[in-house]
Amino acid sequence: MSGRFAACAVLLLLGAVACGGPATVRPDTSFDQASSRVVYPSTARGGTLRLAVTDAPVSLDPGDAGLAYEADLARLYARSLVTYAPAPGSNGLRLVPDLAETLGRPGDGGRTWTYKLRAGLTYEDGTPVRARDVKYAVARSSYTSQLSDGPRDLREALRGAYWGPYLDHDLDHFTGVTTPDDRTVVFHLKRPDYDFDQLVASPQTAPVPQAKDTRLDYEQHPLSTGPYRFERHDIGTGFTLVRNPHWHDDPNRTALPDRIEVTERVAAADLDARLGSGRLDADLAGAGVQPATRNTILAAPTAKAHADDPLTGLVHYAALSTRVRPFDNVHCRRAVQYAVDRTAVQSAYGGPTAGVPATNALPPTVTGYQAADPYPYDLTRARRELAACGHPNGFGTGIAVRADRPGDVAAAQALHQALGRIGIDARVTELSAFQWGSTAGSPAYVHRNGLGVLIGSWAANEPTGSAFLRPLTGTVTRVNNLNLMELRDAKVNRYLALGARTPDATRRAQRWADADRAVMQTAAFVPLLAEKTVLYRPAALANVYVHPAYGMYDYAALGLRSAARTTASP
Repeated sequence: MSGRFAACAVLLLLGAVACGGPATVRPDTSFDQASSRVVYPSTARGGTLRLAVTDAPVSLDPGDAGLAYEADLARLYARSLVTYAPAPGSNGLRLVPDLAETLGRPGDGGRTWTYKLRAGLTYEDGTPVRARDVKYAVARSSYTSQLSDGPRDLREALRGAYWGPYLDHDLDHFTGVTTPDDRTVVFHLKRPDYDFDQLVASPQTAPVPQAKDTRLDYEQHPLSTGPYRFERHDIGTGFTLVRNPHWHDDPNRTALPDRIEVTERVAAADLDARLGSGRLDADLAGAGVQPATRNTILAAPTAKAHADDPLTGLVHYAALSTRVRPFDNVHCRRAVQYAVDRTAVQSAYGGPTAGVPATNALPPTVTGYQAADPYPYDLTRARRELAACGHPNGFGTGIAVRADRPGDVAAAQALHQALGRIGIDARVTELSAFQWGSTAGSPAYVHRNGLGVLIGSWAANEPTGSAFLRPLTGTVTRVNNLNLMELRDAKVNRYLALGARTPDATRRAQRWADADRAVMQTAAFVPLLAEKTVLYRPAALANVYVHPAYGMYDYAALGLRSAARTTASP
């Protein structure tokens, strides 16, 4: 990118007149509008929506989508049994029917869930969607080694053993899902789960005809049930979506643009420059602009009015290993809790626009979150807890952090300084990202090296307290361990199990809040920051809002304001 182009992009970002004409600016200079409301509501169809991403999607196969933006994008061409309501704010966490006529009907005390498909559903080639295609989609996404990047939540929930459709071609052997007729899908669970609708909101329930499955090659052209189909897909370069002529309007997707063009592997600085100059409409990954661009945006009111700062659903935290002395003593763990200066941690991650100081295990974006601060910053209380755990003068321990995450490394240094004020000498050890699962994720390695503090980050596959807490407090594994605390707490497990058996949504959310509070009572989970990210939306973008289930713009809702960029509908 030439210096002249970079300068032009910055001037346009600031709303100045430069490089051939004035930039369009909005008169409202308020910040973060799209996190809570629809900006420039529109029903106008037409135009080409242009997206870009710095790397490339891991997979565009709905059955292999493991990243939030892949799931957000997949709704353009893959309809799941249920989905999230198309709305900003807390309304967007409400589940609504998609392929199914209604939300799931529970039976057998929450151990079976039945869905009836809408009548008349077809693929992009006009062939009908059948219940067996949904069953096959779940089988291929959950019971094969080839599709390994998507979540395994459905497999963990469903009862029965199955080798998978690539080893056992007889789909009738898959008893975790049955299809009594062409429009009925029944899921059979190992145990009650009244949050099961959350699992089938995954793109993994988007139907796939068994005869059309090309395994890993299926991502080149997934058969569409949504408003768009693939016209072109050059893996590693980009792809183009065009209207699916066999899709009929549904209440969950506006489908405003005629075309959607995605360019992959664009350098981050170049991506920001394209956004600023109006040659790009959004960053597909929803990762936010670079720090230098962020500072430029926030310094100019006209640019700031085009920016949003949503919570992403990810929490940065420090896990205190309950099997590394002296953190086997709850008072030593509480001493760390009271000593953490979360304002300094927030600064380490980049300041207020990078996130809000976290005081709960749960992030504010999931059901079950209830704001609380059980361990306010208090060095006097921290020292009392040290005395109670038999270390009035402090002790030594190790802090493990991934070397490839600058924010985490800076937070580890801030934590080192904070603990030093009460006499805890916490040495920082930077570990390779490629070896993290066999180092910090290996309890034996952690114990052997005295790594009492492990810096982690986590976001749930579904926006519920259970989905967030269960992996972090579950089975301790020899490698790739997610329960870094090595927590085995009966109270936490009881609340999680009770919540799953609770039909009433309000009471269920309260059980997740109870589990959150129980985790914090162990003092093994030190919440640091609920992550936010600064997104920039050019003036041509319409119908814009942040979808809370994904922590980024709702790609199924976006439209365009600029008449100069409209194209004729096919």
